[in-house]
Amino acid sequence: MSKKFILKSHFEEGLNREEFLMAKELYLETLENNPCAPISHGSTIELIKLTKRDLGPIGPYIDLTIFESLNRIGSDLVLLTGAEKLFNDKIPGISPSTITLKMGNKAGEDIIIKTTDGKTIFGEAFNAAPSFCKTKMRDSIHKLLKNQEVIKEKKAVIFCNEDIKEILTGYSNQRLLVQHGFKLHIIYCDYEKNLIPQLETN
Repeated sequence: MSKKFILKSHFEEGLNREEFLMAKELYLETLENNPCAPISHGSTIELIKLTKRDLGPIGPYIDLTIFESLNRIGSDLVLLTGAEKLFNDKIPGISPSTITLKMGNKAGEDIIIKTTDGKTIFGEAFNAAPSFCKTKMRDSIHKLLKNQEVIKEKKAVIFCNEDIKEILTGYSNQRLLVQHGFKLHIIYCDYEKNLIPQLETN
């Protein structure tokens, strides 16, 4: 997948605030310069073929279907919005020195935060529909809790899309509850409010 992500080299390493802002601008430029073409097919079969079979460049992705590209872009926008919140000190108790974002559907944790006090905090990110968000939250928590470094640090982050906040309010997870003293920061990301206006003014 990484070969199909044209900005791979800009997100390989941990980014400080200045480097992140530059990489974010490059990402937004790809959305502006390489947008998804309007879909006007009336036939359901042709629409399926177009979105799930035809390959084409969209944003920073090449040689993927529209369906695959838009799924990745949705997750990427959550990652970018959440990281910007961290760099802007919106999350109490987490002061990042660098943040690594696993863009392009890489393996491993989606987020690795190196803090100014020498800690390493891991995180996951997702952009889910309301009908699927609890499952994604559960899977993200369980993935994080498999990492012994996460257990040792007793802290992790999850970035997710803002429009599912009401559904996830009050969500509890049994595996998380037994981790006494563990702090999970759930960061809701409104990329339509925070990133898209930046794209429109570029």
